[in-house]
Amino acid sequence: MSAHPSWRFLDRFDLWVDWLQREGGVWKPHQSVLHRTFKTREETLLHAERFIGRGDFPMQSATGSSAAPVTLMRNRRDALLRAFREAEGDGVTLIREVQFPVGEYALGVKVTRERIAEEVRAPFGSAANPLRSLSGRAVRLTVLIEHPYDVLTRAQGSLEVTDRGARLGAETQDFAAGVSVVGVPYRHATVAISRGLLKKPLLYRYELAEAAGE
Repeated sequence: MSAHPSWRFLDRFDLWVDWLQREGGVWKPHQSVLHRTFKTREETLLHAERFIGRGDFPMQSATGSSAAPVTLMRNRRDALLRAFREAEGDGVTLIREVQFPVGEYALGVKVTRERIAEEVRAPFGSAANPLRSLSGRAVRLTVLIEHPYDVLTRAQGSLEVTDRGARLGAETQDFAAGVSVVGVPYRHATVAISRGLLKKPLLYRYELAEAAGE
C-alpha cells in the first residue's frame, strides 16, 4: 500500500556536549554540559561552532555544590573547532562526533539526527487512515475501554485492512467510514468507537508487533 502524503517524518537534530572520563581505556560520559534540540542540520552545526568558540565548559565540583567554570585557551578552542569541523559520523543518525582530550578528561561534542513520524488523525474511510500503513504487517491488537482502561481482548497476527474494516487472523471487525482513527504511521493506530453519551469509547489499538515488543 503506497504511503499517503500526510504520513510525514520530521528530522530532529540534537547537540550534545559532555565531559568524558576514561574508564578501561574508553571515554565514558561524566557530566552533561549542554543538550539542545534544533529543526535543521545547519542550525545545529552553527550553534555548536558558536558554543565551542565561547570556550566555556562548566564542570560540577566533586562535592556537587556548584559548577566550576572551565575555559579553554584560544589555541585549544581553535583546535577543538577544527577537530569538530573535520569530524564525521555515519551520515544517518550520527552527523558529527569528536572527543577532545582536556587534561584527565575529554570534551565530547556530538550532533545526532532522529527521524520522528508525525501523528495523523483521519476517518477510517480516508486514504490518510494511519491503520492502512500497518496492512500486511504483523501487529498486536488490544481492545479496551478508555479509562479505566479495561482490556477486553488481545490478539496478534497479520493485519489486512479493507475499505470496510480490518481482519486479524480469523477475526474481522467492521468499521464505519466516518470512525476516527489516530496514530503514527508504520508504528500504531487506534480506532475509537463511540458507545453513546456519558460512556467512554471502545478502542481498537493496533501496534506493530516489533515496536510493541521493544
